[in-house]
Amino acid sequence: MEHAAVTGSTERSRRVVARPLTEGFEPAPREARAPPVGRPLRVAMLASVFPPSIGGIQSHTLRLGQTLVARGVEVHVVTRIQPGLSPFERMTGVRVHRVGLAAARGSAGSAAFIADALRALSWLRNEVDVLHAHQLLSPATIGLLAAPLTGLPLVVNPHACGSIGDVGVLSATRVGRLRLRAAVKRADAFVAVSQAIRDELVAVGAPPESIWNITNGVDTDRFSPALAGERRMVRRALGFDDGPLVVFAGRLAPEKGVDVLLDAWPRLVARVPGARLCLMGSGGEEARLREQAHALRIGGSVMFTGGVDDVAPYVRVADVAVLPSRSEGMPVALLEAMSCALPVVATRVGGSAEVLDDGVTGRLVPAESPEALAAGMGEALLERAPAARRAEAARAHVLAHHAMDVVADDFVSLYRALTGRSGTGRTLPVTVDLAAR
Repeated sequence: MEHAAVTGSTERSRRVVARPLTEGFEPAPREARAPPVGRPLRVAMLASVFPPSIGGIQSHTLRLGQTLVARGVEVHVVTRIQPGLSPFERMTGVRVHRVGLAAARGSAGSAAFIADALRALSWLRNEVDVLHAHQLLSPATIGLLAAPLTGLPLVVNPHACGSIGDVGVLSATRVGRLRLRAAVKRADAFVAVSQAIRDELVAVGAPPESIWNITNGVDTDRFSPALAGERRMVRRALGFDDGPLVVFAGRLAPEKGVDVLLDAWPRLVARVPGARLCLMGSGGEEARLREQAHALRIGGSVMFTGGVDDVAPYVRVADVAVLPSRSEGMPVALLEAMSCALPVVATRVGGSAEVLDDGVTGRLVPAESPEALAAGMGEALLERAPAARRAEAARAHVLAHHAMDVVADDFVSLYRALTGRSGTGRTLPVTVDLAAR
C-alpha cells in the first residue's frame, strides 16, 4: 500500500460533504477477515489524542504501540491532526496517520475527523486485522461505522470513569445514550483498565464475557529509580536543589483536584520547611490555580512547569508523588511514579484505589480533604524508612502487573482471539483474569 493514499486524505476531507462516507466500501463478511496463520497481526488504533499531545492516554497508546511493534505486530494509529504536524510519520515503528482538519474545532472538527478517518480506514482495510478504539467517544464512533463496512472486529477501550468518563459523558445526553447502545450491541470486545470502568460497562449492557480486564501499562525501564550519582546532577539540570520535592503530573482540570492540593500545601510547608511542589501539566484551570497559589502566599514554593514532553526525569529525582484526583480511570502518572520506587500519596478514587494498597505500596487518603492530603505527604517526607519500603513494594507491584511488556502480551492475546488465531493455532477465550496474576 502506498502511504500517500492515506496521508492525502487530509486534503480530501475538505470535500466530504459531496461524497458519501461509505463510498469505496463494500461490507465484508466478518469470518472472511481472519488473516493467514503465518502473517503477523496488524492493528489499527483509533485515537482522538496522540503524541506529541501530552497526557496519560497519549503516552499509554504510544508506548503500547511501540511494544506491540517489538513483538512483531504491525501497528497503525489513525488520529486527529493538529496544526504543524505531518499527516504521516513513523514513531519507533508505529505508523501514525493524522486526519481531519487541523483548524476545525468543536462539532465541525469532530465531524471532519470521523469522516476523514473512515476514508483512511478504507485505504487500510486490507492492511489491518483488528480495529482498536481508544475511548468510547469519536474513536468508537469511527470504529462502529468502519467495522461492518470493512469486516474487521472492533475493540473498544474506555480510559476514564465517573461523570467525566466515557460512559458518564455519553449517558448524559439522548444522542450519547444511543451511541452507547450501538457500542454495546456491535463491539466485539471491550477493555476495562479498572474495575470501576468494568462496572460501568456492565451497567449499560455490555456482556461481561466480552470485557477483558487489561490495565494500563508503563515503561519500567524509562521510569526506574534514579541512581545515586545521577540524582543531584538531574536535579541541578531541572533547576531544583537538594530540598524535599513533591511532584504532580496531569492535566490542570477540575477532576484532578489540584485546587485541593494547593489548599493542603501551606499545612505541609509548616511541617516540612523548604519543601517544593512541582506541578507538571497544563489545562483550563491553570490561570485560576496560579491565582489560588498567589492568594495562599505559596507561590515561592510552587512551580508550574506547563506541559512537559518527558516527565520521567522529574519523577525519578523527586521525593514524593501526589495524585489528589476527584476521579480516575487507571492513572498512568501514578503507575509511573510507583515504577520509579517513589513514595506516592493518592486519593481513594477509581483506579487509584485499585492499584494502591494503603500502607503497603503507598498511601490512600479521602478525596476533597486538604488535611488528609497534607498528612499523607508529610508522613512520606518525614518517615523516610517506611516510605521507602512502601515505594520498593510499589515498584515490585508495577513490574508484576503493569509493565508494558505484560500489558502488550494481553493485547496480543485479545487480538488473536478476535481473529481466531493464537500462537498454537487455537482460538483463545474472550476473557482474561488478570487478578489471578
